[in-house]
Amino acid sequence: MRVDLEDLAAGYDHRPASKAGLARARRAGAHLTRGDIAVDIGGGRGRHAVVWSEAGAKPVVVDPARGMARAASAIHGVSVIRAEAQRLPLLSGSARLAYFHLSIHYGDWRRSLDEATRILGSGGECWIWTMGEQHHRASFLARWFPSVGDIDAARFPDPDAIAKHLEAAGVEVETGREVEHKTRTAGSWRAAVEARFVSTLQLIPAEEFSQGLLRFNAAHPDRDEPVDYVLTFDWLRAII
Repeated sequence: MRVDLEDLAAGYDHRPASKAGLARARRAGAHLTRGDIAVDIGGGRGRHAVVWSEAGAKPVVVDPARGMARAASAIHGVSVIRAEAQRLPLLSGSARLAYFHLSIHYGDWRRSLDEATRILGSGGECWIWTMGEQHHRASFLARWFPSVGDIDAARFPDPDAIAKHLEAAGVEVETGREVEHKTRTAGSWRAAVEARFVSTLQLIPAEEFSQGLLRFNAAHPDRDEPVDYVLTFDWLRAII
């Protein structure tokens, strides 16, 4: 079973950009100056890319999904290209930032990294925000849908493997980890899950999906109850 990117685009109605997510984008773009091209690879609706225009940079969202590209195109100052990460239609050395935010696991991640470093000029930076084993096995989703840990462990590349691939290409790499605390009502979380706001939810067996929702409802019958959980991110910064 493969992820339907157009269905995922619809699920993003339940996945607004968080303050922490916007802060991650600003951090990655701290080196940008006026006129620099900043490429959000798998950038979805462009909610992160727009922050780079604040420094006068030129944000570009690259995403293969029609729904994502349509939404990003509506944002003033953001350019959009429908393409896959493994074949970026951008000139070599033309960008100052290549950015992956929970998108490195779509397709051949090694080719995605090679393309990202190809489009960066001297002094450019590639930032990758992803999730590793520590998150997959202990995530809030995995509590209700047990197969999530195995599914995501198979989908997401190991952060150490990402670093080694970049270092083998002669790129300097920094790494770290960040925890984001999330709070939303039980009702909004259930609605988000039903809309498959995370791509992994499309890959869960139907029976497990329905049973997981039943268990969640039994544990959180009040739709207005605040539900707290954490997202554990691994980040990598590659300097060209």
